[in-house]
Amino acid sequence: MCLHGYRYPQHENAIAEVARELGFSQVSTSHQTSQLINLVNRGDTTVADAYLSPVLRRYVEGLHQALPGIPLFFMQSNGGMVDAPRFQGKNAILSGPAGGVVGAAKVAVRAGAQRVIAFDMGGTSTDVSHFAGEFERRFETEVAGARICVPMMHIHTVAAGGGSICRFDGGRLRVGPESAGANPGPVAYRRGGPITVTDCNVMLGRLPPDFFPKNLRSERRFTVG
Repeated sequence: MCLHGYRYPQHENAIAEVARELGFSQVSTSHQTSQLINLVNRGDTTVADAYLSPVLRRYVEGLHQALPGIPLFFMQSNGGMVDAPRFQGKNAILSGPAGGVVGAAKVAVRAGAQRVIAFDMGGTSTDVSHFAGEFERRFETEVAGARICVPMMHIHTVAAGGGSICRFDGGRLRVGPESAGANPGPVAYRRGGPITVTDCNVMLGRLPPDFFPKNLRSERRFTVG
């Protein structure tokens, strides 16, 4: 990354060519990643893209091998779709939550609602978004301390998901940021895991156990304590 790469990209392109000749398979230049004057934000965005793009490329190549001849399109953080060759790390950071926003908006419109608040709880976090006839986007987002300057859906993330561990620290009850993960998972998984938000929702009746597959090794109902 060069200080004035946004205006004069020739030096960045020359450095990138040298890097490729040295054997680097992933080379991200700041002027192609985020055309901003701001050096720090442009740098953060470029580093994130360089870190994530190789991981995505391996994933996409695996899908191509499993689904030969089938065109692949991926959701981006801005809510739009892109074909596999143009799917980059910088545009995939909030692609999952963005898909939830688009889905919630489509369902709301079909149901006759013009304004809706979407609540999307995952394993380690919960994403909340708002739709009032058009998608709301931001062009600068801080993710895990890094400032990413690409168009993204305006999504507010709370660090508490279904797998977030609930505990008493001696003075108050706390939720997260530690997560039970998929294994052992919550107490309700019956693998010796800790109490999580999922267990609280089961106890409060928000997640009826009878609607989920029974454990083949045991027909015991879920209990805590």
